[in-house]
Amino acid sequence: MNRVVLWLCIAVTCVGSAELTARLEDRLRLGIDWFAVPDHDRDLVLHDELGIRGRPNGRFKKWSLNSFGFRHAEMSLEPARDCVRVMVLGASETFGLYESTGKEFPAQLETILRRTGCHEVVNAAVPGLTLKGLVQLWKGWASRFRPDIVVVYPTPGFYLANSPPDFVKPPSGNPPAPPPWWTPRLLERAKDVFEFPAFIQRRRVARQLASLTSSEPGWAFSSLPADRLAQFEADLGLLADVVRDTGARVVLLTHATRFGGTPRADDEEALYAWRQFTPKASGDILLEFEQRAAEATVRAARRKGVALVDVRAVMNGHREWFAEGDALHFNDAGAEVIADLIAQRLLTDPEIRQHLGNKLGAGRSARAHAVQ
Repeated sequence: MNRVVLWLCIAVTCVGSAELTARLEDRLRLGIDWFAVPDHDRDLVLHDELGIRGRPNGRFKKWSLNSFGFRHAEMSLEPARDCVRVMVLGASETFGLYESTGKEFPAQLETILRRTGCHEVVNAAVPGLTLKGLVQLWKGWASRFRPDIVVVYPTPGFYLANSPPDFVKPPSGNPPAPPPWWTPRLLERAKDVFEFPAFIQRRRVARQLASLTSSEPGWAFSSLPADRLAQFEADLGLLADVVRDTGARVVLLTHATRFGGTPRADDEEALYAWRQFTPKASGDILLEFEQRAAEATVRAARRKGVALVDVRAVMNGHREWFAEGDALHFNDAGAEVIADLIAQRLLTDPEIRQHLGNKLGAGRSARAHAVQ
């Protein structure tokens, strides 16, 4: 009995010390309060009457947002007169997931553009935000920051979810209370450090899919859903319209994945895991929808007369540019590739250069007048 009590005391001491160490590290490295319970959705995302947007001064692990809720350094409401402001809209691929801090593609785009003059690239992405959510974000919040160029990186897979994307309704009632302060941080820390073996990951995904699917006849997509594709193209066109109405230039991007023409054997795990978010669609339908959505993006760009960067044509199938085992999200090298593709278009497109030249010329004239 004495030995049992001794080992229990040792175990409690070890676990308690580890928990205190985790909280101390969070406090010193990230400034997280001792009694806070970090949570990605609660700490980084704000759901209010404007829709869904980044939480002002939000912070979670390596991610931090400025006072306006953007993943960017502190900034002014109005862009500087002689500086080009670029805003990037999208979901988690744009916000950044696996990249090192400062290596997500909007940040790398800013680094590239600043070599040619004053450019400010604002990452206004919100993980999980559909095109309809981006329309709300732009109309209710992002447009007031008056970017000169708006880059849109849409996520077609949202349109294969169990329910099609819709506009977000304002929250009703009080937000749910956060977990108690004694909720351990060690569990979340362990997820960052340890990875489950592939066979365990596959079983977890299988259980998740089983809980989301239905045996009801006709529930799953038997073929590519044409109505969802049409909705994707319509929503993309709507977003282009509301952005152009404010005077900003629009750049549409096609969506890239790690898969080439035919998925390889080592792609199967990533494709299977992706299906957690689209249980009604098989892997073949997922890949076909991505292809058709890229074609729809090209059509929307031509129809609306806006610039296009065909990211998919360059990056698809290059597994070395995507995070290990992930279908959609970039690593540092992949983020650099897409940033360079966007920069090339911005710096060479005649209409965009004329638009920016007019702005920069007006800024130079205003400074000269002030000096006189």
